[in-house]
Amino acid sequence: MNATTEYQYILEQYPIYITKDQMYRVCHISKKTCLFLLKSGLVPCLDSGKKTRRFKIKTTDVIHYLEDRELHPEHYKPPEGYYKQPHIPQARALSEHDLLVMRQFYEKELASWPDVMTIKQVSAFTGYGKTSVERWCTKGHLQHFFIKQKYLVPKIYLLDFIMSWAYIGIAVKSDLHIQRNKRIWAQAKTQP
Repeated sequence: MNATTEYQYILEQYPIYITKDQMYRVCHISKKTCLFLLKSGLVPCLDSGKKTRRFKIKTTDVIHYLEDRELHPEHYKPPEGYYKQPHIPQARALSEHDLLVMRQFYEKELASWPDVMTIKQVSAFTGYGKTSVERWCTKGHLQHFFIKQKYLVPKIYLLDFIMSWAYIGIAVKSDLHIQRNKRIWAQAKTQP
């Protein structure tokens, strides 16, 4: 294919094959639009199916896309609603009984822990990383004291946080959080 002088610089600047990251930069499009073009076959590519460096795209195919997009922009538009966030199911509705069972469960779990906990201890108790715990503190979700460059969390504040939707509604839960939820729901079913 003979590239027009307008896109000749792309052939000079890039190798025969480019990656998805290079393509979206060359074409001045978003990553999501680029993914749509590659997955739909509107821009031919080799798809390895890997998580990284998944797509291998001929530079000449990218130039052909750029030229054709100028003539037929509607042909390359993603379907209606493509850019909207995927539907995230709402957290299980909790009754007053569920919340009571949950609070009693966590009070028992926290009984052997110190009254004031460090970030490391909160991380160990919840199963989330230290950076997540620090983020909860800095965003104001988890009340704490900041003394001598350290976050200190009273146990009662941690319990309040665990009972809040900021914790209950975490989308990607830790394994420990999931295990405890299973035990809590089992208890909630057996207790009147």
